[in-house]
Amino acid sequence: TAVYYYDVLERIYWYYALIGILALGVVFLFGRTTYGSKLSVSIAGLSFQSSEFVKILFVFFLAGALARASDFRQVAITGFVAAIHVLILVLSRDLGSALIFAVVYTFMVFVATGRYLYLCSFAVLGILASAVAYRLFSHVRVRFEVWNNPWVRIDSSGYQITQSLFGMSAGGWFGLGLFGGMPKSIPFVEDDFIFSAIGEELGLIYAICLLFICLSVLFMFLWEAVRLRNLYFKLATVGMGVTFLFQVFLTVGGGSQFIPLTGVTLPLVSYGGSSILASMLTFSIFEAICRIRADEHLDAIERMKGRVKEDGEDDEE
Repeated sequence: TAVYYYDVLERIYWYYALIGILALGVVFLFGRTTYGSKLSVSIAGLSFQSSEFVKILFVFFLAGALARASDFRQVAITGFVAAIHVLILVLSRDLGSALIFAVVYTFMVFVATGRYLYLCSFAVLGILASAVAYRLFSHVRVRFEVWNNPWVRIDSSGYQITQSLFGMSAGGWFGLGLFGGMPKSIPFVEDDFIFSAIGEELGLIYAICLLFICLSVLFMFLWEAVRLRNLYFKLATVGMGVTFLFQVFLTVGGGSQFIPLTGVTLPLVSYGGSSILASMLTFSIFEAICRIRADEHLDAIERMKGRVKEDGEDDEE
């Protein structure tokens, strides 16, 4: 019979929230300001973007809290703690990460409760929050205006997105060839606009194949979640899958003018040590959860064998 020590991970879910809030708070108070946003903190000469790792802690906090939530009050308490994460990110002007946290919370609550009322309510709250942010924060207004018509600001705030559109248009179906394009004309192309560089040099067909790979990763997470019996790990797997795909959506959508720019990286593709490490850690945890499911399966087989043996002994008597 398999011996489980996984309950400990579920019981300490409040520590995940505490560590995550402290990490985000440190960046907000002492982080380095880059183009108006506080995204990272330097330790011993190395720069860390805490929000990339807090995403993982946030998912496991929600999984632990929602697995035990039995009424609206517990869901509301979880939502309050999630809102603290989002608020710190908004104050740090890390809008992309704030949006990811909000969407992950919404979907995990829906999966845990199965209630469309929560899904619709959070969607309405998201729209209202966007309207308030548009009114209160000038940088939010600028991003919406650039998204609406980047050509008016082509020589200033709209330069990035217009160059991205030029690059993908020049690449066509088959691209200009590796190192054949001019992706460096897009500021921060290796971070926020790597998908545009791929489209320019390798073409739309290659870019679409990359999107299919990302979709297959989501299906892999969801397929594993369906087969898990433990609700805590089921929710954690769904949360990691939603985090991955929504981050892809923000990056690709922002670079193609489908949605306003959010400044997030493309997982496992964009340049950035924190992003790469956090993505690798996510997939390592997913692999560990797959092993947990295998242990669950073996344990179920052992219990079934034990029951069959007991039934056989009873028949002999």
